This record gives sequence, structure tokens and C-alpha cells, in this order.
Amino acid sequence: MSTVTLLTLLSAGFAAATDPNPGGIAGAEPIFPDYAGSDLIYGLPFVYEDLEDAPMFMAPFMTADDFTCTNSGYIDFIEIWAIYVAGGGNPSNYNIELRNTGAAGPGSIVSSHASNSVNHTNTGYTYLGHSLWYTEITVNNVFFNGGTGYWLAIQTTGNTGWHGWLCTTQTWGDMTYFSQNNGSSWESSQSHYGTAYGQFMVLSGSVDLSRNSWGAIKTLF
Repeated sequence: MSTVTLLTLLSAGFAAATDPNPGGIAGAEPIFPDYAGSDLIYGLPFVYEDLEDAPMFMAPFMTADDFTCTNSGYIDFIEIWAIYVAGGGNPSNYNIELRNTGAAGPGSIVSSHASNSVNHTNTGYTYLGHSLWYTEITVNNVFFNGGTGYWLAIQTTGNTGWHGWLCTTQTWGDMTYFSQNNGSSWESSQSHYGTAYGQFMVLSGSVDLSRNSWGAIKTLF
């Protein structure tokens, strides 16, 4: 890959020259898994027909999307869909940050976490010639307050190459934000990529924590 080509990808993500979703396909099924009965905190499962782009998220680049849950609780399982083009195979290390909402986009860091375990499954789909992967990331409990908006920021660490976190067009809330300096400053996907994006991600864990248990949890911050 030439330097010019790589710089173009870093500037514009993996955006295709033509719209990969001209109207979508009615009734398209999400790719992995069935969430019936799970402790779902936030869910936007991957639907291939809705795929629009893949913002870069390997260090020092970082991508963040927002979520809100009515009840307090914690996240211990994160599912994303991504493209990985890297030496040494798919990444096994991720930096996960929970951030407050700032004046625009992600604000101060509430907590920072490393991935405990990672599992990759090839979806069988490709985009711009690259395989699309379903990635399960297990982390130690990421606590949050119910009714409060947060940003979940993710970046892969420790790999060479370039990685892209799959997204769709955002139409229901705050768009994706993107950082080129490990989260020290942020810009909206509209500003950086020219389109309002929302990341394909599913957050699971435990909610409806009692007042006593939540009080004990807060002492851990």
C-alpha cells in the first residue's frame, strides 16, 4: 500500500466511492447474536445492508459513541463489528473508556479499562475487499449511573496496520465522535467524515442494582 493510499484511508475511513446501501433491504437480519433474555444495556446490531463506513480506531485514533440506560448498572460485555488489516492477525488488546458528555461529544474520562478477553468471528461478509469481523470484548465491570448519557470510546492497541469500526448513518441521536490523539480532542463524524455516523455496538451487563449495592459500587471510582 502506498503512503498516499494509507493517508487517504486515515483521513476518510473506509468510505466507498458508491453508496453501499442504496435504500437498504427490508427485513434484513442483524449479524450475531439473538439477544432475547440477555441483560441488554444498549443495542445496535450489525446489519450489512445498513453499513456505511468504518472509522479508524487503532491507537492513536479513537472512536466514541453515546448510550443511555434508564437504570444504574455495569457493562461487562461489548460487541462490535470491524475491519482489521494488521500484521500479526486480529487485535487482542483494546482500550475502553467511559466518558462524560461534554459541551459537544465526549468529555472527561469516568473510567478506563483494558479488555480481559477478546473473541473474533468472521461474518462471511466483505467490504472494499476486507473481511468483516464480529468481535466480543469482555471487560471488568464498567459502572454507570442510570439516566445519564455517556460515551463509550474504543481503540485497539498493540497492533500494526489499520482497523475500522463499522458504522451506519446516525438518525436517532448524537453522532459518532472521532479523535486523532488518544481522546485528547474530539470532532464529530459530520465534521471529520462529512456524514453523521452511529457505531454498530451492543453493550450487555447488569442493571437494576439496589441502592445499597450502587452505593458500594460508587466507592470504587
